[in-house]
Amino acid sequence: MKTLHMIGNAHLDPVWLWHWQEGYQENIATFRSALDRLSEYDDVVFTSSSAQFYEWIEQHDPQLFDRIRERVRQKRWIICGGWWVESDCNIPCGESFARQALLAQNYYQEKFGVHCRTGYNVDSFGHNGMLPQLLRQSGMDRYVFMRPGPQEKQLPGRTFLWESRDGSQVMAYRIPGSYGTFGGIEEHIVSCLQEFDPGIDDLMCFFGIGNHGGGPTIENIEGIRRVQKTMPGTRIIFGDPDSYFDSIAEKHPNLPVVKEDLQHHATGCYSALSEVKKWNRRAENALLRAEKTAVISNIIARSIYPKNFSGAWKNVLFNQFHDIIAGTGIASAYEAARDQYGEALSIAARNENAAFQAISSCIRIPQEEAMRPFVVFNPHSWETNATIEVETGNFLGRSEASYTVMDPSDNELPCQIIPAEAKMENRNRIVFQAKIPAMGYVTFRVYPRQIPESKRTSLPPMMLENEFLRVVFDANTGGISSVYDKKEQTEYAAGNWALPIVIEDVSDTWAHDVKKFDQVIGKFSPVMIRLEESGPVRSTLCVKSVYARSTLVQRFTLYQNRDELEVSAELNWQERRKCLKLEFPCAFED
Repeated sequence: MKTLHMIGNAHLDPVWLWHWQEGYQENIATFRSALDRLSEYDDVVFTSSSAQFYEWIEQHDPQLFDRIRERVRQKRWIICGGWWVESDCNIPCGESFARQALLAQNYYQEKFGVHCRTGYNVDSFGHNGMLPQLLRQSGMDRYVFMRPGPQEKQLPGRTFLWESRDGSQVMAYRIPGSYGTFGGIEEHIVSCLQEFDPGIDDLMCFFGIGNHGGGPTIENIEGIRRVQKTMPGTRIIFGDPDSYFDSIAEKHPNLPVVKEDLQHHATGCYSALSEVKKWNRRAENALLRAEKTAVISNIIARSIYPKNFSGAWKNVLFNQFHDIIAGTGIASAYEAARDQYGEALSIAARNENAAFQAISSCIRIPQEEAMRPFVVFNPHSWETNATIEVETGNFLGRSEASYTVMDPSDNELPCQIIPAEAKMENRNRIVFQAKIPAMGYVTFRVYPRQIPESKRTSLPPMMLENEFLRVVFDANTGGISSVYDKKEQTEYAAGNWALPIVIEDVSDTWAHDVKKFDQVIGKFSPVMIRLEESGPVRSTLCVKSVYARSTLVQRFTLYQNRDELEVSAELNWQERRKCLKLEFPCAFED
């Protein structure tokens, strides 16, 4: 006999078409409603995710929190997901996924004595292929999702084994229809009954008002009971994802295996509102740097390890919720996201500075007249050849001063003066390169020198060149007409590189059902090309281009000892229903 597992849940977007404060209130109302339904119906089970929601309840209404704990103990309230929120599953870095699970699983264990086995991201817009590894390493071996739908990606069934490249597997389930009920429950059930996989007699059907919360309603439950009486050939029960996966694991040990990303849905959200994506990446990197340096400072300088990192990470993790970081919420809601990311960045900066200062205080540097020491830290777990820029007071009192940079082995390093950020006569900025050991630091000594910098032979204004690469620019387009690898004796470009073109984009925020952006409707035109820097460390060529009311400034930098071209871009985008693409036509078949 076929069994339909009815999963009572309340998909809740804490931020979407409303602010987080409204999501906070709706979370409280939804959980109260769910408790009422459990009291009214002895066989109903409620499923919910997101540790953030439970922490809100704990802080706001301890008595309500205790009622939830009792239902969890009775296994009438099932906590799943194992993450702080139902995150976007493509944009965050790998460490963020680990922190989603670390903070949530520890919270659930401490407050409820449970450990989630089922990952749960029912509304995220795609799922990167390494999630099975991340899920397994955080104690979860099952996964529930809905997007991409069948029209976006073909899968061997509703239930399958999802495998990441390292061989980790989780049992995955794609929700039929929807994660909630927004119309008649009877029609929803009848639709789900058509979705059983061949040879598998179990299926989950999700119900409950969602998005703005709500959860299972009396009408939902009474409707399910009516259908139970009219479907004698199918057993319809109130269940939860854990019991469903237990049943499948027992009956079907040889499910089909999928070894790839679960993509794509709503690709437009991955470029919408770039600010929130920038805030996220800055905060992730800042917190990781600060934590590493705080550990080292604790070991070297015996400084106290900070206690506020978890709070900073919670700010970051909350704003990785799929409708926040994807840029699909209302504009005013992002003021709160900006402030919360800003708080995380401030916490990271204060702790990182305290750690750096403590470590630096332990470094013995002999005093020398007119010498300035600079300590450069590398937070990575690998040695890096770093480009170091230092801005400091001018030792000689005039802007044309030159400098000597010495490393700890008394080797002189090539350096050059570059434009200072502080536009005043007694500030200079210098740039040099040096190797910094993994998770370590190097102390450099900078001296003023009376003789001017050695003059270099000027490059042609439309070319950058070193021992590795020769890069030639097109004066008519502002693009790169040639990228020649001297060692491989290979030309990479088959046309102008980094050429800004304008493409039509009439899609919505998500770009629903849009497979590609390829209707070119215009190109930027160069208005200025000039060589900004040329010295013993690097050369930089600046290209300024315009299209209609928009301006793009690209700076191409070639370092003397690197086989790569570094590019920075500043865009003032004033167009509507258009998107910008940089073209890189390559002279290769593969």
